[in-house]
Amino acid sequence: MKKVCILKRNENGVYENRMYEKAIKEFGMDPIFINESNLDLLKECSGILLTGGENKIDLDDYLIEYSIKNSIPLLGICLGMQVLGTYKTDYNLRSVDNHYKNEKYVHNVKLQQSLLKNIVGNNTIKVNSHHHEVLINSVFDVVGISDDGFIEAIENKNHPFQIGVQWHPERMTGYDEVSRKIFEYFAKKVDSTSTLII
Repeated sequence: MKKVCILKRNENGVYENRMYEKAIKEFGMDPIFINESNLDLLKECSGILLTGGENKIDLDDYLIEYSIKNSIPLLGICLGMQVLGTYKTDYNLRSVDNHYKNEKYVHNVKLQQSLLKNIVGNNTIKVNSHHHEVLINSVFDVVGISDDGFIEAIENKNHPFQIGVQWHPERMTGYDEVSRKIFEYFAKKVDSTSTLII
């Protein structure tokens, strides 16, 4: 079973970490939580999951560069997408009902021609949403936009799989086909990737 390194953020609690771990296990991958204290475990992993949270850390940039240099599949979720894009700003979306809400589906995302669109097979998808900061620019291609114009998905088209999504597909796998397709494809890429030594 191929291992996926999950970035463990200090601000995330048991629920958040359990959901990431559950999604990785559900699709046949073995999760390993990493932080600065056990970074040596990265050499055992064939995939990287950049988690959501509140605070960007130096390890975000390291994992992104490691993924690029070694063609390791990387999935960025929420903050993990924002740091992948490299530039975010506080929009205080807690006051915007359709971006910070605990419901199964909150708003639509329109997808541009991309690997992500090919994976999910739809032009428009419905997503959950639980973020208050947004990406306003990206070094990678913007491939998903919300109905009200916010960046919701990006990808590095020069990489086998380096995709960031603003929503939380790990919380949707029990009821959402699109989320399952994303993790299934991620698992497929992880399974075909060899581990490397740092």
